[in-house]
Amino acid sequence: MKLVHDLMRNAKDGAKNLYKGALLFHEKKGTTLASSSTFYALITVIPFLLLTVRGLGYFLGNINRVQKYLFVLGGRFFPEVAPQFLLTLQNMIKGPLFAGTQFTVLNFFVLAVSTITFLNSIWMGIYFITEDKSILSIWRILKGFVIIGITLVMVMLIFMLPPVIIYVVKFIQTNIITQFFYENFDFLRPVLTFIKKINLRRSYWLNSSFLHITIMIAYFTVLYRWLFSWKIQLKEAFIAALAFSTSVFIGKSLFWIYIYYVRGSLMRNYGDLYTSVIGVIWLFYLMCFFFYGACVCHVYRQRRELAARKY
Repeated sequence: MKLVHDLMRNAKDGAKNLYKGALLFHEKKGTTLASSSTFYALITVIPFLLLTVRGLGYFLGNINRVQKYLFVLGGRFFPEVAPQFLLTLQNMIKGPLFAGTQFTVLNFFVLAVSTITFLNSIWMGIYFITEDKSILSIWRILKGFVIIGITLVMVMLIFMLPPVIIYVVKFIQTNIITQFFYENFDFLRPVLTFIKKINLRRSYWLNSSFLHITIMIAYFTVLYRWLFSWKIQLKEAFIAALAFSTSVFIGKSLFWIYIYYVRGSLMRNYGDLYTSVIGVIWLFYLMCFFFYGACVCHVYRQRRELAARKY
């Protein structure tokens, strides 16, 4: 009974802070901040994609496979009505990507500096939300490089985790050592029984976007804590990351309603480019969702600072 009471109380508290985050987003003109970051995202997206594909291609050894899979993955986070936007980006990076330039520390640094421009708009957005001048210190540049590193690790996990999980599960299911552990260690039997029953071909967790969503939530949990200089707890950053991820997938599902009303106008004004315009609009919504998550983080941070002043 106490567990149910605690869960209800935490859920009510979380919903209250999500609502306060929405109010703060409106108060701080979050859509304006999102517009600014969308602009910088558009002018830095090519360097960032080149950085990601070259970096992962260097470690995984196959640049072509990496770039193809990266855009397939990107398609899962973009509405189906805006495929042309991703195809345009993919065609734009193919030239410099396969021009024969080797991956070196120098070109990695050049691409990273270009990407920092977008991250600087994120720092400015966090500053306008929190009004914390320490965010604008010179250290934000070094923190930006850390964010780039975390992003590359996250994308690498998305590439490598599914085949690693499949290999481990197959090994446990088919290896004779498994039977030895099953017969001699009682505490391992429930776990081994569960793994033995896994059907890799029908596993929803492995064959859907659920695994990618899990990694994305973990990534944004770490990212929000890093952006707020670890001044919020892990569970608070997790709630913000969950709010962002939920907004992305609900927004993706409902985006067609918006397009239903504006498609005709966009086709008349932009012709064949209208799907690219839709892609930019969706990118703007993504930035809105991100800054909403940042506002939720700031609500938790303010509550923590207020509690500290009382004591």
